[in-house]
Amino acid sequence: MGVQLKAPVVVGVDGTQQGLHAVQFAVAEARRVGCGVRLVHSLPELAATSPIVPMIGYEAFDDMAQKIMREAEQAARTHWDGLVPLEKVIRTGPRVHVLVQESVGAHMVVLGHRDRPLLGRVFTASTTTGVAMRARCPVVCIPMVWQAAANHGQVVVGIEDPEHAYQVLSHAFVAASTRRARLRVLHTWKLQRPYDDLVVSSREAEAWTVSLTEKLRAALADLRTAYAEVPVEIDVRHQDPPAALLGATEGADLLVIGRRGHGAPIGMPLGSTARAMIREARCPVEITPLHPAELDTSTADLALTADELSPQI
Repeated sequence: MGVQLKAPVVVGVDGTQQGLHAVQFAVAEARRVGCGVRLVHSLPELAATSPIVPMIGYEAFDDMAQKIMREAEQAARTHWDGLVPLEKVIRTGPRVHVLVQESVGAHMVVLGHRDRPLLGRVFTASTTTGVAMRARCPVVCIPMVWQAAANHGQVVVGIEDPEHAYQVLSHAFVAASTRRARLRVLHTWKLQRPYDDLVVSSREAEAWTVSLTEKLRAALADLRTAYAEVPVEIDVRHQDPPAALLGATEGADLLVIGRRGHGAPIGMPLGSTARAMIREARCPVEITPLHPAELDTSTADLALTADELSPQI
């Protein structure tokens, strides 16, 4: 009987600096939890009749994939102590589809995210968004500004509903415990304008804050007992959620937020807050699926669209 290894950290590598940053984060995570790292690169699917193929040959694609893998392996070994098993996987297919398939049975998927201009944000999809909406495990998005050496000693978790927050809180406590960091539990609430100014007085805002704080304390009780070593701060604010969460990413090592279900095959698959965090956060963002679903076979079509519109992680 073979040795049963822990689920690996899967990291998408694409030859970019953002992909190498993702490798560094993945190795650090694997060392913390005691698992391996699986480097995954996807080769594009090209029909044999494509006019491009005879000009450059299939060998050129394979050579490029091997070069990308060597660079990723070198980046991994720079932060590797010899105890983290390292696996290299090259598969053919659209990036989103390949990475979603690799997410089955993985500890997490780690992806680098490249900043894009405003026009690109409006009219393109990204590999990060496509994977984050359908992966079977948490997906961590690494921003360009992240530095591997930075250590702030704080994990932030964004809570939408205190009464249904146990799963995302569990992930956040594990992240804080393995990092020996404090945990900031952030919940924000605000009505859309102009109704918030019309309906919510300062007294009512204070009463809501007190009530929500008590609900969060109740939701945290069991986890605080289980992770007694993790210092916890409860932060309830009458503020727009994206603005509050974005501000909280300054000086944080990780932001954990939840993702309900597995999204839709078309349209906007993630909530506006999650998309804003992927684009703008100053620290890595972990998007945790709250209700794992059966693998969505429509991913291949979505992945092709994402890669055609925005061929990047």
